[in-house]
Amino acid sequence: MKTNFVVTGLVKNKNSFLILKRGPKERNYPSKWSFCSGFAKEFEPSEETCLREIKEETGLDAKLTKTGKIIEKTDKEKNIRWVIAVYLCETNDTDVKLCHENVDFKWVTREELEKYDFVPGLSKDLKSLGLMD
Repeated sequence: MKTNFVVTGLVKNKNSFLILKRGPKERNYPSKWSFCSGFAKEFEPSEETCLREIKEETGLDAKLTKTGKIIEKTDKEKNIRWVIAVYLCETNDTDVKLCHENVDFKWVTREELEKYDFVPGLSKDLKSLGLMD
């Protein structure tokens, strides 16, 4: 089984959270909604990876406000183990400029998150940050 180390950054602006819809040709979980996430580069601290991915995927400058727990998800269908560092970040800007990886975005409330078809295991990300029981 292959293991991937990634970071996920949940971006918040006031009472809304940013979600991104992955493109239909993306390698992992095409056309699913997710938070900003990406692979860590060699020797890059995960905090820097998180802020870099947010900037690359959305054009937003953000700051880290909370560190979640390291979580693991296993995708038996794809034979991949994901090790994920989860962060809550805040931004004062809502002017999102999507990169090629995503085709849509929305600012939603915590309650609205349940309405979207997310990548597997998203509830673990939210629980890691204390945003879900």
